[in-house]
Amino acid sequence: MQPRHYSQTYRRLRDLDPEDYQRIIRMYEEREDEIGRLDVLENFELTVYYVNALFATGAYRQHLMMVDLVIEGSIRHSIQEVDDIEGDVFEYLLFQKGASAYRLRDFALTTHIARELIRINPKRDHYARFLRIALFKSRPRLLQFGRASFILCILLAAFMITVNLIVIANFQPIYEQPVRMATLAVFGGGCIALMATYGFAYWRAHWEAFGFQRQQPNK
Repeated sequence: MQPRHYSQTYRRLRDLDPEDYQRIIRMYEEREDEIGRLDVLENFELTVYYVNALFATGAYRQHLMMVDLVIEGSIRHSIQEVDDIEGDVFEYLLFQKGASAYRLRDFALTTHIARELIRINPKRDHYARFLRIALFKSRPRLLQFGRASFILCILLAAFMITVNLIVIANFQPIYEQPVRMATLAVFGGGCIALMATYGFAYWRAHWEAFGFQRQQPNK
């Protein structure tokens, strides 16, 4: 096989420390026009490293703007492997896109991407767990109900404690112990409501995510 010739621009970027993400981003953006004129493979690889650096530094909005272009390039040019990227580059980039969407609290997009990853590779439980997290977070009303119930019970318990200390203990001490027990019951009820709603949301997300995984044909 004929040895591959690497351009000077490519070599300069690849000579950088792969974990020096800020420098990778800076040099790519400074030389973006040059990189755009490279051959398909070099352009693709350098853009993958740039997109990976955006993700690693938490530039999730910018990452989402760029990652679709790279995913499209991997499909158009049938590129499956890139040096220093583990596994199929398409799956790698798609998972990163889902993670960025999750960080930006776009749980609808995260759920969609997680389902696509499971369809691509149903044997990876990692993708099912990712879908479970996205589904759990995508039900804010149920989780908000649990938190609201807990806060309400805490406030009511605090009010009962205050009344018990100021009023009951001084004027009706015979009711002090029953009120104390009722306060504990209210507090316990709030804790149960919180755990029950979060537990139900988690169980439902787990059942749906792994059920979706089991529905996929083996590849």
